[in-house]
Order: sequence, then structure tokens, then C-alpha cells
Amino acid sequence: MKTRYPERKNGRENTAMIRTLSALIVLGVLGIGMEIFAEEVRGKVVGVLDGDTLTIETRSGKQVRVRLKEVDAPEASQTFGRQARQFVESLALGKNVQIKYAAVDRYGRIIGEIIFADGRILNRELLRHGLAWHYRVHFPVDELLREREYRAWKQKAGLWVDPSAVPPWEFRRENNSRKAPPGRPGEMDYNGIFDYGLIGNTQTKYYLWPDCRNYPKDSRGFVVFGSKLAAKTSGFRVSPKCAER
Repeated sequence: MKTRYPERKNGRENTAMIRTLSALIVLGVLGIGMEIFAEEVRGKVVGVLDGDTLTIETRSGKQVRVRLKEVDAPEASQTFGRQARQFVESLALGKNVQIKYAAVDRYGRIIGEIIFADGRILNRELLRHGLAWHYRVHFPVDELLREREYRAWKQKAGLWVDPSAVPPWEFRRENNSRKAPPGRPGEMDYNGIFDYGLIGNTQTKYYLWPDCRNYPKDSRGFVVFGSKLAAKTSGFRVSPKCAER
């Protein structure tokens, strides 16, 4: 099955590209809720695990793991996974950087942006070179990141040379597996937000998940949350069709 990039002329997304989201709308809400941060830390990049995960040694000597926000690089065993890691190593390893972050997930990873001394942002550079997908799990969608991905697709840069490229969130997903949606943002696996299937109807202001009765087969028009608490703090109520646990 070919993966096609969403055309932007009419402002709508072509859902063929995001078949892997099991019909969840790409305009997702990360769902950080009340645990949102506006923090920053400075340090040196001392390790690169893959194209979107790095180890930083802070000025105090503490090592922290950073998962790049709003991008998803190919896994190590995927096509362009090695190239993405090597690109990040060449650009960031040994460099002093600033990290602006919005959350810490269940694995203790800082979810944020890595900013170089010259002002470049690693997240954007990966998209510009076609070495990551725009991970649309935040609302509203970052238009600059969307544009970077679109241009890379148009130029067939990096992974976009392959019309059948598989998004990493699909590659990671087990066959038809669904994870129970977490209660709190700190319990969230950032890599697996779409696996929760936790969505909100902006018209009724109800949220629901796949175990609920009459869960929609086509969830376009819904927003995506990373936790139930995030849905509640965003003004949504649990749907009467769900058995709250």
C-alpha cells in the first residue's frame, strides 16, 4: 500500500497517509493537561539512541533522556533508521544545547525541542532533511513543522524517496493491539499515543476510547488525548457509552 502525503491546497489532510492511525484524526491533542511544563534545561549531548531520542548531560552532571517533540524518526531496523541516527549524531553529538520541554512521560523521557547555539532546532532539521515524520499528536498542529515535512515530501528528500514508507508508529504497533488509555499524563507513553484510541468529540464534549459502545469507525473530526485527565481538564466529560474504570 502506498503512503501518500496529505495535500495542503484545501487545508484538509489526505487520510491515506495516516492509515496507520486507525482512522484517528491527525490533528491530535497530546493531552498533557494540568501537568504541562514550560521548562528548559541546558547541557551537552552525550548520546544518541536513535533519530529522535538523545541523552543529555546537564550542567549539574545529571544525565537525562530527551524524546524529540512532534517528530517521529524511523526505528533502527526501518529504512532510513540508521541514516536518521547518523544525521543526529553528526549534528548534535558533543554539542551544548538548550532543551525546551512540555512534559515527562512514563519512562522519564523529557518531551521537548533541542535548540543549538545558532538557533537551529533539531526537530525541524530532521523534518527538513526527510529523516522523520511529523508526529501530529499536538493541537493545534505546528504549521512550521507541517510545512517542513511537506517540502521534504515534495523534494523526495530522505525517507520520502520511498512511496511505501511505513510510519514508525505503525511499525511499532503490534497486530491489532490497543493499550488501555492512561489516567494521568505522567503514565503516558509518548510513542504510543495513537494506540490508546482516546478521542474527544468537540461537538458533544464527550471523550471515549475503543472499549466504549459505538466507538466510531471513522474518527475524523475528533481530537486525540494522551490521558483521561487531559480530556477532563480540557473540558470534556466521559461519554455515557463508556464504563469508567
